[in-house]
Amino acid sequence: MEVWLYHQYSMAALELRGRTVQRSVRHGVPGLVRAVSTETPEAVAASDGCGELTYRELELRSDRVARLLRATAPPARPVAIAVPRGRALLVAMLGVLKAGLPYLLVDPSASSARMRQFTDIADCEVALVTGAGRELVVECGLRAVDMPRESDTEEFDALSEASADQAAYVLFTAGSTGAPKGVVVCGLALCNRLEWMRDTYGVGAGDRILQKTPVTADVSGWELLLPLIAGARCVFLASEEHRDPVSVAQAIVRHQITICHFVPTMLREFLRWPDAARCTSLRHVFCSGEPLPVPVAREFVAKLPAALHNLYGPAEAALDVTAWTCPDRPEDIRQVYIGRPIDNCVLSVLGEDGSPVRPGDEGELHIGGVPLAMGYLNRPDLTMRVFVTAPEGSSVPRLYRTGDRVRLVDGELEYLGRVDDQVTIDGERIEPGEIERHLLADPEVAAAVVVSVDVDDETTMVAWIQPADPECAPEGLFRRLRATLGEQLSPSSVPSRFVRTRRIPLTCNGKQDRAQLRRRAIEQVRARPACQRKHRGYVLPENFFRSAAS
Repeated sequence: MEVWLYHQYSMAALELRGRTVQRSVRHGVPGLVRAVSTETPEAVAASDGCGELTYRELELRSDRVARLLRATAPPARPVAIAVPRGRALLVAMLGVLKAGLPYLLVDPSASSARMRQFTDIADCEVALVTGAGRELVVECGLRAVDMPRESDTEEFDALSEASADQAAYVLFTAGSTGAPKGVVVCGLALCNRLEWMRDTYGVGAGDRILQKTPVTADVSGWELLLPLIAGARCVFLASEEHRDPVSVAQAIVRHQITICHFVPTMLREFLRWPDAARCTSLRHVFCSGEPLPVPVAREFVAKLPAALHNLYGPAEAALDVTAWTCPDRPEDIRQVYIGRPIDNCVLSVLGEDGSPVRPGDEGELHIGGVPLAMGYLNRPDLTMRVFVTAPEGSSVPRLYRTGDRVRLVDGELEYLGRVDDQVTIDGERIEPGEIERHLLADPEVAAAVVVSVDVDDETTMVAWIQPADPECAPEGLFRRLRATLGEQLSPSSVPSRFVRTRRIPLTCNGKQDRAQLRRRAIEQVRARPACQRKHRGYVLPENFFRSAAS
């Protein structure tokens, strides 16, 4: 089964007939921003806690950065950007792209060992820095290039435009192995994604987009660049405030934000606060990074007038490859989908034998077309393993194996979980994501994560539960959850252990920290006597595990 949307094209000959792609090939991101700057030079492109940046200033300063890099940076090698989130970050990104080089966004507050891990793999030689970032960059063995001063706006002749088929950025992802891999994405794929979002959701000069995602996460890419190609304003949230739902709500109200993004876990926390109901300036809210639970989607549309969109996409494609808009009435949201492909994207759902499955059948999602990444930086072995030849009859030459299980339901893709998260217990294949969906249907459960652990050759399912009232779990909650799961799932799918936690721990990107929960689950399972560990019929008393605050 192959799913197409909008424009067809031939990758082999690069005969791109799609309206969006044709513009992207000619301009690239710098050209798209220049078109906006020429039309509205004095409009505000970005604002942070220290001031504003007009489109004219953005063009002039980024031109200067590009000239610095063309004189100092080796060709084709990524340029690390160790600049704090703010107006200077946009200048740096656009300057690197104008120089015809790919950028690598790094966290200037990270340790030198952490940063060096990425810059060594990416084979970086030069880094753009401001202030304290210089010392960190030098520790990593890179040559520091200072960002031009804000007062330095000397005008030059316009730079020639870089080709959009060159690499635009490198983004690191750990994947299922835990080892960092640098994904290389070309300018054509990036433009295609940004222009699709601008045109689909009518993003324009009246919009204010909140930039709150850490720069090491792919979502930050569209938060930073979408405003610039649409003539909108990028509003930066102060550092670390992205973890505080109250600060996010206050920023939305104060700056009259119209577009923003939430990881579903953070969206649930955001909706708990009364200030969320005041965020009536919002037009579009996007979710991605984790499955969006039905109860969270229903609560959102009941509280806010904005449209809620669920996006999906791995790092191995440009930002996102599918989208689905929630119905605007809570009672109409019975299932949350990842939706349909974006412009110029091919999605194939293949079975274990590599052949297409029928609509309604489960299979592994494969991605092809313009959004596809170029591969893993300096890792041809990994690239060949997951960027595979497309089946005979496909409209594209190669596909990326996502490792995600999906099925097509009434024209919409439904996400079913990870292939590598499946476990076998008592000879039965178990999907933790399905268990979580049933747990989240209980109104007393705010969040639930199910992990599998292997101790003494025994696979055990552990369910971490965050009650709706984090300070007090209702009496008998765990027993009720076990009974409910027992009615809806097979006995092997009912977790042996339930653990109450005041809050599900999150990663720096706001996603549920499943790795931490798995480690903690292993510790707690090992603490039980072996005879009780292996007895699946044993029901834990609800006060056995102490409440684990994250």
